[in-house]
Amino acid sequence: MEIQYLLASIFLVVGILIYSLKSKFEKSRQNQKPQEDKIDLGKKINGQEKLIPISIYFGTQQGTAARFAKQLSEEGKEHGFLTTEVDLNEVEFDKEMKKGEFGIFCMATHGEGDPTDNAKKFISWLQEPQLSLKDFNFTVFGLGNRQYEHYNKIGKLTNNLLEKQNAIRCYKYGEGDANSTLEDDFIDWKKDLWNVLKGLIHPTPQGSTFKLVKSNKEEINFDQTPQGQFDFQTKQFLKAKYCQVVSITQLRQNQQDGSTLQIIFDTGREGIEYKTAMNLGVYPENNDEQILEIANYLGENLNTIYTLEQLEETKKAKMPFPSPLSVKKILKHFLDFNGQLMKNTLTKLAKISSEDEKVRNYLLHLTTEEGKKEFQQMVDEQKTTIFQLIQRNNIKLNLAQFIELCPRISPRLFTIASSNIKSPQQLEIADSLLIDDLSDGTQKIGLCSQYFLNIQQRLLQGESVKVRVDFRESNFKLPDDPNKSIIMIGPGTGIAPFIGFLQEREIFLQNQAQKQNEYILYFGCKHENGDFIYKDQLREFQRRKIIDKFYTAFSRDQEKKIYVQDLLKHNSEELFNLIINDKVVIYICGSTNMGNSVQHLIKEILIKYSNWSEHEAEERIENMQKQKFLIKELW
Repeated sequence: MEIQYLLASIFLVVGILIYSLKSKFEKSRQNQKPQEDKIDLGKKINGQEKLIPISIYFGTQQGTAARFAKQLSEEGKEHGFLTTEVDLNEVEFDKEMKKGEFGIFCMATHGEGDPTDNAKKFISWLQEPQLSLKDFNFTVFGLGNRQYEHYNKIGKLTNNLLEKQNAIRCYKYGEGDANSTLEDDFIDWKKDLWNVLKGLIHPTPQGSTFKLVKSNKEEINFDQTPQGQFDFQTKQFLKAKYCQVVSITQLRQNQQDGSTLQIIFDTGREGIEYKTAMNLGVYPENNDEQILEIANYLGENLNTIYTLEQLEETKKAKMPFPSPLSVKKILKHFLDFNGQLMKNTLTKLAKISSEDEKVRNYLLHLTTEEGKKEFQQMVDEQKTTIFQLIQRNNIKLNLAQFIELCPRISPRLFTIASSNIKSPQQLEIADSLLIDDLSDGTQKIGLCSQYFLNIQQRLLQGESVKVRVDFRESNFKLPDDPNKSIIMIGPGTGIAPFIGFLQEREIFLQNQAQKQNEYILYFGCKHENGDFIYKDQLREFQRRKIIDKFYTAFSRDQEKKIYVQDLLKHNSEELFNLIINDKVVIYICGSTNMGNSVQHLIKEILIKYSNWSEHEAEERIENMQKQKFLIKELW
């Protein structure tokens, strides 16, 4: 009996000890966070206790990819992530992309399947052998245009190269078509992005990036290279230089079908050098009447000077412009409130209008599939601007909110229509004015078109006017081989680079006893005595044999419309012989539809006269492009 009691006592003590230890163990487990491995497409991403930054990298030529990157950065902050948009031209790739962080890439394709200027180094780096990005997490959205032959080539290439370098996909690849549904494609691609990333990264709440503080300091001088991290377009603006405008004149014989202006700049006075057929970027300014109207609506005085103060928790964020700066200069130089309305803007406006449920619901409705038709009508037919939408709905907001709503002003690009050899002190461009007739009987004039018209009036009144400009490289360069003939196909303002080519040949022939090649020009417009720009100059080039063969198509001067494609088809045997004997470089400048049509015609001509298959003809054209024997600049 005593033994039984003793055993019972021992079992009781052991049981109490086991229960006590088990309770402590369970409590300890409850206080610990579960350590789960995050899995995506079979690859493991270890959970991190510290906040992981997400870099939104962009490759952009005219700013659209940069705007998308900025939008993603703003949305990321709203979802609690540490997001920053990053210009690929400013990245130390080895340092940033081998640390096991997250990167979202917005990659535009430029021209005929090329990387944008700011992404060239990155694409080259990605193709280096033995490069491993096994700890880098990525996703890619490509921006392209289906009218171009190499649709979204750089987006796809970036995606494939990152995979090849063993980077870890954290979200699906996406792409958009700038010819039709780019914003909708972007919205559709990113709809699950932040929820997916929340499964991989622990977000933390974040606020705005800056605040406006009134200042008594002097305004900043743009040409003194202000210090700081700025939006992509602002950074480009600050790198640009002011250039004197000499004159603005009409290039057309009459303006029944539109207006094309010749703008001449004085580069010599500013010490600016350029090359023939380069692209000139012009930074337009908003007009003073609109600026005053918007300032009044926002309750601001144009002369009030503000300083931008970056908030402590967003030290890496990009600022929208340098400061101190007056309200007038903020509105004039940096805020694009006349551009195409975007659905992202409507979403932001809806948040600002949260107290007015009717307005808020209306704005959100426009971003849905049900409101798509109404939104397209607002954008395509009515050309509604951000400020017009704000006014119509009586939305109350302040200057800081308006700055957040508006994208930065992008430069407008023009191919230079002069030769630096003939005119090193001056350059010229041609601008076909963008004027839309609206259904209510009014007109909407494009920002840069309005800017040039205003400058023209100021010049007539005797004012001196400077414009902020920069330069971009062009694919258009004359062949190194002087025996190569050239065919120039440039209807409308597509003639611009060929004016410079012909001016250079004029100089060359003055010092050359005998011609070594032929210059053949195809030009088209509606009417010979209407929109035949550079008519007198081209006819003089023809008379003096600077142009050897000059073919013109005036599409509306006869019952049956005639285009440059018809002239090329008529001369198809001549064109074939030049191509097949490697004696020609072909330049095409103008609309994308025209350029694609001409290239398709060249393929048909090769098939007809050589008996090649379609595949063989396409290979020949591809080789011509690689060798720079077929060069296009289309828009």
